[in-house]
Amino acid sequence: MSSPYPPRYDSPAQGAAPVPFANPMLVPSDMVPPIRGTTAFLSSQTRGGDWILPRLFRAVAFWGSVDIDLTNARLGPGVSRIELMVIMGSVTIIVPPDMRVECEGDPFLGSFDMHGERNSAPPPDAPTIHVSGSAIMGSVEVRIVDPNAPSWIEKMRTRWAAVRGA
Repeated sequence: MSSPYPPRYDSPAQGAAPVPFANPMLVPSDMVPPIRGTTAFLSSQTRGGDWILPRLFRAVAFWGSVDIDLTNARLGPGVSRIELMVIMGSVTIIVPPDMRVECEGDPFLGSFDMHGERNSAPPPDAPTIHVSGSAIMGSVEVRIVDPNAPSWIEKMRTRWAAVRGA
């Protein structure tokens, strides 16, 4: 199935072949919508796959859950903001390791956490995601996950093979 978005190419010179972006997750600024959002009221919402993160994405979870997967998302250069309001619900944001993430939130009888592993610093031209909001008796989790990293079962197989071979 093909993507509903145009391919990731710079504008070529007259008669020249298209040149791919240096960073395939970046799209030109004019393709990035200014504002979008989602609401989960006693329900569940998921954003994932091949989609464009707007400059401002607002999510509200009231007794519900919102999952935002940025591992295959396209972003404009610069800063994109995600604003959250969580009331007795949960929001999970999955971010690849090649994006910068700034996280600040106000939990009240809840949690607002960012965790994950990063083997190296993001490149200088990496887009920045600024996550902010409130969690009232709810949870916000921002996880940095490498989609190409081995799964826990693959790690266990590797360890088991090393132990058996020793």
